[in-house]
Amino acid sequence: MVGRYAIVVITVAVLALAGCATERRAPSQVQNSPLDAARGADENARLYTDLIRKLIDQERYYAALAHLQSRERQFGRTDELRLLRADIRRKMGDGEAARPLYEDLLDGRFSAQANHGIGLIVAPNDLAEGTRYLERAVSQSPTDARMRNDLGYALLRQGRIREARLQLTTAYQLEGGNELNRNNYILLLLATGETARAERIAANAGVSDTVMADLREQAEALPRAGAPASGVGVPQARRRAAEPPGTGDPATPVRVGGGGG
Repeated sequence: MVGRYAIVVITVAVLALAGCATERRAPSQVQNSPLDAARGADENARLYTDLIRKLIDQERYYAALAHLQSRERQFGRTDELRLLRADIRRKMGDGEAARPLYEDLLDGRFSAQANHGIGLIVAPNDLAEGTRYLERAVSQSPTDARMRNDLGYALLRQGRIREARLQLTTAYQLEGGNELNRNNYILLLLATGETARAERIAANAGVSDTVMADLREQAEALPRAGAPASGVGVPQARRRAAEPPGTGDPATPVRVGGGGG
């Protein structure tokens, strides 16, 4: 009888210990998976940020904003998240909400991206002023091909051919496989009469006849060197020429701006 009672006590004690162990593990299990815990907070934060950027690139802006809000709950608000929020708002067409977010970042490590974002907001209504912001962005981040591309097209729209050549050629040489950079470089060559070279690049890259026809048409409409640009804004490009422009971005034949940045 005593032995049987001892067995019951031991069994209860073991179950109680197991229950305590389960209770101690529960908070960590609720907060993170074993893989999350193994990666660590910094890596998890980076992966979450990469997911948001991918959604922005896919133009899934509402989904990106939802994940951004979730990330802020988990990791707090940071300058990087403010930049992503500004990019999302700009691409959703809400430049009024995006601009103050960019302006708050002008004195920090994301100053180049902030100047770029403001330039894309301003350029449709004031191309010269938008260009000044884009120039600041490029001076702060000279190897960013997207910023070079956007600045180059803004200059091209103003007939500043020599300056545009520097920016568009650099963007193309930095990321020649990027459709936006390539098409704007072809546009530059067409605008400057370098038709054979433009056609050779287009043929090697498999650019369609439809896109080339559109680029030729736009090259003809560009102001020549020293001539004033017609209007203050940048006209929207045809969707067939390349990627569609994000709402609120001044568009190139292949889109000024994008995504980021």
